[in-house]
Parts: sequence; C-alpha cells; structure tokens
Amino acid sequence: QVRKSKGFSWGAAGVSTALFTGPMMSEIIQMAKPLRRARYVYMEGADKLPNGYYGTSVKLNWVMDPNRGIMLAHKMNGEPLHPDHGRPLRAVIPGQIGGRSVKWLTKLIITESPSDNWYHINDNRVLPTMVTPEMSSKDPSWWHDERYAIYDLSVNSAAAYPQHNEELQISSTKATYTARGYAYGGGGRRITRVEISLDKGTSWRLANIEYPEDKYRDFESSLYGGRVDMYWRETSFCWCLWDLDIPVSDLEASDAILVRAMDEAMNIQPRDMYWSVLGMMNNPWFRIAISKNNGVLKFEHPTQPALIPGGWMERVKKEGGDLANGIWGEKSIGEAPREPTIIEEIDMRAKGLNKSIDITELRKHGTAEEPWFV
Repeated sequence: QVRKSKGFSWGAAGVSTALFTGPMMSEIIQMAKPLRRARYVYMEGADKLPNGYYGTSVKLNWVMDPNRGIMLAHKMNGEPLHPDHGRPLRAVIPGQIGGRSVKWLTKLIITESPSDNWYHINDNRVLPTMVTPEMSSKDPSWWHDERYAIYDLSVNSAAAYPQHNEELQISSTKATYTARGYAYGGGGRRITRVEISLDKGTSWRLANIEYPEDKYRDFESSLYGGRVDMYWRETSFCWCLWDLDIPVSDLEASDAILVRAMDEAMNIQPRDMYWSVLGMMNNPWFRIAISKNNGVLKFEHPTQPALIPGGWMERVKKEGGDLANGIWGEKSIGEAPREPTIIEEIDMRAKGLNKSIDITELRKHGTAEEPWFV
C-alpha cells in the first residue's frame, strides 16, 4: 500500500477474456429511432444496492460504431450466462472497464446527458492525484466532472511465470527460463510490444507475443449460436500472451524482472503508479523481485490477488520502505537503517465476545427477514 485510498484490492487478477454471444446493441437502438439530441445510452441492472439500482452510460456514437463491438450478451463461452455473470442478459462493452458492462440488464434509455446514477458518478473515476479522500468527501464536484470518468482500459501487463514464491535452482540443467504473462490495451488498440528488463529499466528485451484473438479472423461461420464477425473487424479487445527465454545466469545477476507493454497508439506503461482516491487504473511496470539463497532463486510478485497476504510491496512496507521513492522502496546508497513499520491489526470482534456459531444456527438466518452475512 503506497497511500490509503477509498478503493479495494484486486491485485493482478481483475481481468479476463471470454467469447460472448448476442445481438449488437446498435440493432436495438436503431429500432428506437433516437432523436437528434440523443448522445448517451443509459443502462440499468436489476441489482439493487444501498444507493439504488446500478446504472451507468456510454456515448451513443460508440454504441452505433460497429468497430466498437458493443453488444447485449446472453451466452458466455457457448453457455447461457451464469447468474453471477449477468443472466439472463448483460451489456458487453469491449475494451472498456467492467463497470460499463452492466449485468442483469433491465433498461436501455437514450439520453442527452451522461448518467446521473449514483454509481456512475461516485465510482469508476480517476480523480487528479492531488485530490485526497477528505477533499473528495467535502467537495462533491470532483465526482461530477465527466472528464475523470473511466471508459477505455489503460495499457497494462503482468507476468504469470515465474509464479509468486516460485524457486529455481541455479544449477538447473536448463540454461534458460521461459517467463510468460499477458498484456492488454483499451479501446480495441493492439498491444504492439512487451518488453522485459533485468537492470532496473536501463535496457530492455523484446518478448514474443501471441494474439489468440487473431485465430478467429478467418472464421466466417457460426459458433455457439452466433455469427463470428472477426474477419472484418481489426480491433484487438482481448489480452495477448507474451513469453521470453531468459538465461538463468542473467536472472542470477538481477534483483528483479520488469515488464512493460505498449499499444499501437504508442501508449506505454509508466514506471511509477498514479495515485488517486479510488486507486483505479494503476498500470506501472510489473515487477517481480528476485532473491538469492544457497544456490536458489526465489521470485516474489508485487501483490497477491484480492486480500491474500504476500508480495514484495507488503514486505517492503513492513520493513519501513517508501514505495513511492522511485526505486520500488529499495534502500538508496548511504541511506540510514530503517525502522520497521508496526502494522496495527484491526480486531473486528466486539470486546468480550466469546461465542461460537454452528451451521445449524447459521441456517436459521438465511431468510430475507433476518439474514446473516458471512
């Protein structure tokens, strides 16, 4: 944690790729014959949350652009949508954040202005980095500025191998190790390069890239009840997979593997994170720390998915390091010894409470009248 935000933790696990089936949203909108002033499409889901039903909007001209591939999906990977994926119908906005792809869709409304839904305004925003949580609470106008709303994904990449806590014998019979991972961009822009550095970004090596999406380009038939339309659309919405053979001796001489990607618009991942109130859209270089002990290399990812503990960022923070010092919290030359940071653990239990609940008692509270959340 660099600085406390109002968001929650994803780790490198908030992305996926799937094959959806359904009509294009533009076909439905055309039937409504939008008026001249129509500029946005508002979508609302059936999920009622503390501040009302979830809803958001996207620009009408995006919906009507066939290259954007915006659709209403009823199948995912050939199967009817599962309830947690939006059954029976959901919006799919390729190349944009998941918060725009409304699940359990109940409404499509053509509007003149962006949505005024609470969740459209107060979520999925990257406020300027100087805006603190306190400032954003005292001055709601920060949230109402549509310039700060997130739509297209930013360029991002991650390494899957080496895995977190994976160990490699330096004396291994293999002279090279194959690092692997994924990268993706936003708005249908293709990732054109993934680069790896073993010397803190002084020099870079070009990784191989595989584009699974391209395997569908020449397919002009039907699949899962829908017509595959990839043969004419040149957009790249899905992740690509990268790999690079690295000499084990080079890994031994390094203290970290750095990964960065660039798309066809020359958007490139920055070295450092851009802090914001919700902590969203962070896409700095992906870094795997390397430690050496008794002829063994051990790899450490920056974080673990969701709330799973572990990762070099957590370790550095506990050691008193400054993750925003420009060198990933490492000690600089001549730096004085650090004082370890004492992490105060929050006890969620009421003082003096000492009670065990068995499954029988828990099941008595599974109704809407008196539900228990576990």
